[in-house]
Amino acid sequence: MINRAALLFLVGLWCLHSIAQQQLASAGSEPVWGDVIITGNKLRDVILPEYIIVQDILLEGNNSTRRHIIQRELLFSPGDTLKRTDIHRIIESSRENLLNTSLFNFVNVSMIFHEAFPLASIKFTFVERWYIWPFPIFEVAERNLQDWLLKPSFARTNYGAYIVKENFRGRMERLSLLVRAGYRQNYSLSYSIPYINNAQRLGIGFSIGLNQRNEVDYATRDNIQLFYSEPDGFALRHFYVNTRLMYRMGIHHTHHLLLEYNHYRFADSLLILNPLFSPGSETFAPFFSIGYEFKNDHRDFRPYPLKGYYFDIRLRRQGLGILSNEKMDLTTAETSMRRFWQLAPRWYYAAGVNAKTSLGNFQPYYLQQGLGFRGDIVRGYENFVIDGQHFAVLKSNLKFALIPSTVSRIRFIENQKFSLIHYALYVNFFTDFGYVHDRYFFKDNPYSNAFLAGAGVGFDLVTYYDKVFRTEFSMTRQGDFGVHLHLIAPI
Repeated sequence: MINRAALLFLVGLWCLHSIAQQQLASAGSEPVWGDVIITGNKLRDVILPEYIIVQDILLEGNNSTRRHIIQRELLFSPGDTLKRTDIHRIIESSRENLLNTSLFNFVNVSMIFHEAFPLASIKFTFVERWYIWPFPIFEVAERNLQDWLLKPSFARTNYGAYIVKENFRGRMERLSLLVRAGYRQNYSLSYSIPYINNAQRLGIGFSIGLNQRNEVDYATRDNIQLFYSEPDGFALRHFYVNTRLMYRMGIHHTHHLLLEYNHYRFADSLLILNPLFSPGSETFAPFFSIGYEFKNDHRDFRPYPLKGYYFDIRLRRQGLGILSNEKMDLTTAETSMRRFWQLAPRWYYAAGVNAKTSLGNFQPYYLQQGLGFRGDIVRGYENFVIDGQHFAVLKSNLKFALIPSTVSRIRFIENQKFSLIHYALYVNFFTDFGYVHDRYFFKDNPYSNAFLAGAGVGFDLVTYYDKVFRTEFSMTRQGDFGVHLHLIAPI
């Protein structure tokens, strides 16, 4: 059944690809502004002068986004002299920077030469995204989609509304309101603005929220979570408020500083089932925390990179000793390093390392997050939770573009923010390795303190609005195999 559905999906995508190619071939010639216009990848093939002087920068299609937000991502300014050997690299890097803001679906670049040679204008044409999203929420309340498919139950779903305004006031601000009921209840309000000073380096943000759950995992056995349901009321309540300071120097380096207050309250039964669930086996845990994050991001397209590299480091101290009843004592350090190469036309390779270490007198169960959460996973072990205080994961991918990035238009939709789409399809061969060290709960969990390895093949569909859909067949060194679904890039 899965093979038949996958085959129909691929055949349909190939048909869409063929139609798109026909539409693009019949699109006609490009318009001409000024004396000479060179557009997009044609810049690479044209014999340019030894240098050009940027007379001005023209913007078209940025109906919402302010000019200074766009100018912040460019590697050149009016009056700059660009050498011939650098023109394509500088313009293409500027275009990638703009796409990585997630403000635009498409960014096209044109160079217009004037009679007063070597003066030239560089024109950016945008298709902006849709910025306000009143999302109705209906989602599975599991670590990943695969977990829910094993035991589908509508009792383990969330529902509600998520209203987010991206690019608020055209300044790349973000305002969001979340009202989620059901299995996991979340109510939150958050706001962030990337730049508050004239130099456009300093930004701020804040969040406030309440999380409530009447069913909580209280232990892990055989690397499967065990759950407790509170018949009356909530098993866990978590109130938080935080403020963030962001500093961005240049294009690729970003620093984040976080100060947060948390207050947890747990049902008595959780502590009876697992006395190590909370610090001091208390039914409440108030504490302050502080965090720091540094990112060095040189990826060509952040939602699904094919070239470039990325590095981050995240430090977090939970429990500052400010409160008299503050028993939290936990420090964590995490890092991620990733590298992406294009080996040949349509062939790509990527490798990455994720690692985490934890320090402190004790790490309560409810704050344990080893492998099995977010992108920290050895592929093939999606059905398992591998708790621990320290872990390392090595991932590698070799992929081939079955359908390279293609632009198409949905003719019955008039709004370009939805009618103009891009998509690509890759076949992905992967191998992952990992290890988790656990001091507290390893006796009942065979994958803790053990070497992990998984390999397989999958298909990755990438399309607009940063959407990634992955289907993978994988096998582990222990002999487990299966088909797994994911909604984020593999590395």
